[in-house]
Amino acid sequence: MSPSLARPGDRPVGWAPARSYHGGVADTRLGEFLRARREAATAARDRPPHQRRRTPGLRREEVAARAAISTDYYTRLEQGRERHPSPQVLDALAAALELSTAETSYLHGLVTPPPSLPAAQAGTEALNEFLVLVVRSWAWGPAYIVNQRSDVLSANRPAQEIFEQFEFSDNILRMLFLDPAAQRMWADWAAFARFLVGGIRRMIGPVVVDDPATAALIAEMSARSSAFARLWDSHHIDVRERKEKQFRHEDLGEISMRFELVAAVDTPNQYLVLHRTFAEIAGQPGQG
Repeated sequence: MSPSLARPGDRPVGWAPARSYHGGVADTRLGEFLRARREAATAARDRPPHQRRRTPGLRREEVAARAAISTDYYTRLEQGRERHPSPQVLDALAAALELSTAETSYLHGLVTPPPSLPAAQAGTEALNEFLVLVVRSWAWGPAYIVNQRSDVLSANRPAQEIFEQFEFSDNILRMLFLDPAAQRMWADWAAFARFLVGGIRRMIGPVVVDDPATAALIAEMSARSSAFARLWDSHHIDVRERKEKQFRHEDLGEISMRFELVAAVDTPNQYLVLHRTFAEIAGQPGQG
């Protein structure tokens, strides 16, 4: 397990979330993202070799210099005193912070959020019948449908057999961070935890405050799991191209699987998660 991540469900004595996700988010989310990515950025190209630093990542003046903007303007962006940078400035900041394509898109969305379903509609829309048909007919491994906050909406029998190993089986976030069995069951727990939190940030977009149910879940998880809170506050939203999971099943032993997420145009807040075992993939001509 990564030394920077605590065990599922842990919460140090006296620890509390740094801020509420129900109020003030719209005023601070751009600054929070910029600060988190600045602290995670590499400063190698801006300093002589072997020079020691007192703080992680880049300094504000280094980001400003890379983006060709004033340090004062960048500071106001981080502090939430300036909330309307131009697309050109955002692209310059993305280059300065060496953001990926997904992170750059997310950064733009913080300033100009894309159209989204109303919160009520997002939480009550009927299951997409074609996604359900795929779940029922998928014969190559576990298949299930989740919404944008990882609630499990439908699952085939192989998926249910895995979920039955956990105390929390109705929501993947709770399963991963709050269930005592999570680290024993997930052989790659730390890597998948980063992937899941980053994926949920990407799926719900920058306007989490617009969906009360999602905002409540994030607040709950932040209060109950310091590991989740650290990952959420890192604002890491990249999603790896080669998606893999490794489970330790009580009866079947260790299972390695590839997986993919699929969404339908008419129900953008429902995601079909399909798995194939490596043994099954190896048996397909031209696969590997």
